[in-house]
Amino acid sequence: GFHAAAAPTPSLAKVEWRSDLGAALKEARASQRPLFVTLRCLPCKQCASFDQAVLEGGAALEPLLAQFITVRLTSAKELDLRMFPVEGRQDLDLSWWGWLLAPDARIYSIFGGRDEVSDTTRISPAALANTLRRVLEHHYDPRRAAWDIDGAAPALDGKAITPLDLPGFASWKKRGATSLEKDGCLHCHQVAEILRQPAVDAKTFDKVRDLGLWPLPENVGLVLERDDGLLVKSVTLGGAAARAGVQVGDRLVVAGDRKLFGQADFRGVLQRGPLGAGVLDVRFLRGAELKHGVLELAEGWRTTVLSWRTSIAGGNIGASPGFAWPLDVKADQRKKLGIAADAMAVKPWFGKGKREGPAQKAGLREDDVIIAVDGRSPNVAQREFMTWFRLAHEPGDKVVLTVRDAHGKDREVRYVAPAPLGD
Repeated sequence: GFHAAAAPTPSLAKVEWRSDLGAALKEARASQRPLFVTLRCLPCKQCASFDQAVLEGGAALEPLLAQFITVRLTSAKELDLRMFPVEGRQDLDLSWWGWLLAPDARIYSIFGGRDEVSDTTRISPAALANTLRRVLEHHYDPRRAAWDIDGAAPALDGKAITPLDLPGFASWKKRGATSLEKDGCLHCHQVAEILRQPAVDAKTFDKVRDLGLWPLPENVGLVLERDDGLLVKSVTLGGAAARAGVQVGDRLVVAGDRKLFGQADFRGVLQRGPLGAGVLDVRFLRGAELKHGVLELAEGWRTTVLSWRTSIAGGNIGASPGFAWPLDVKADQRKKLGIAADAMAVKPWFGKGKREGPAQKAGLREDDVIIAVDGRSPNVAQREFMTWFRLAHEPGDKVVLTVRDAHGKDREVRYVAPAPLGD
């Protein structure tokens, strides 16, 4: 096991955040200290407060961070995918992640995550502290080399392989990569789009099979305590975890072929797990006793809320609704127009200085309220509308909007759904 004396005494009075990854790797190899690499997309507000908490450290984090070679990267465009194989390991709809690596860049753990509720329901400084502590225990355990459970070390000789080298990049860029052209910034969610672009181009992308993204522990019937990361807080009666023998108070330690250091590691195993029905091994501690179970996963087990994801609501999946953005209609306006509270009521926004789109050309106006699309009227707006529309339509589909004007008169607007543009 791990004893504090096994780790070197931190030589720095304060944590030093390095920006040169190559130099940091050499330093890690020379000192045999593990690396903690944070990836942060600076323009995005999401996770900004958590990023600040990590940078400030504080009493809980600083003594742990000081035992790592700490690195902060802020450009997804230059990410070396040999060292950071993000596909299947990092939820790219987030703007902050932490990778915990061995001195030879083997992956120990990955920390991060969010859900449809917020960017703080899955992570916290306390959860990070627990993950850092567990990684240090593992790194300095004398049995680690014999276990050989951390996967292969990446071959890092030669030129880095970045998102700009991915097969889908050229086709994705043709859509109009505004941020890349304007300020050279490639957002994390855009890397997700680039990864799926070849399947979109080949028309093999399956909106059901391929969008079971980053299942939550709840998808297999358990809730993990946020700040601990691996402690089972509740178990769904009759769910996969309950059938596997998992109980409240157990602590997950292994899933699939990976040792777990926090909730994101478990979600990563689920992400790389079966697309449909299948099984997944789990090991967990009950007190000091190690137990084994098998999660039996039914078809559709991966389903989660997608509408918060920028790569879905504003990405390269499906068709655009033919106007820039669907705005909410306030309750008093709904009442005035006689629109039920559970029905669709969307105000179209055409964007600033954008060319006229197909919906506008077909007669849609900014003071119209969309009350149905193709005869369907779910109460969705903003990201929920965009996600719903994209999942239901492909470029070239005929669209019929039922709209109500300011005088309460209804009419239909017909046009062909266009392909989504880049953001």
